[in-house]
Amino acid sequence: MVTKAHNTLKVGDRVLVPWGQEDLEADVIEVWGDPPAHVRVALHIEDCDEPEYLLLNPSVITSVIS
Repeated sequence: MVTKAHNTLKVGDRVLVPWGQEDLEADVIEVWGDPPAHVRVALHIEDCDEPEYLLLNPSVITSVIS
């Protein structure tokens, strides 16, 4: 299940991040503000050994609920 991430983001959450024409999974590694104003994620890109780190506005992130 996926939901828009409004004020509920916390470190360790699994989220979806828009990447080109698809969404990729990422892990939240830092959150600034309450409610969140900026979120740093580790983006998991296929065929890459290391994750890409992005600083994003929470409005573009979708939470993944397992």
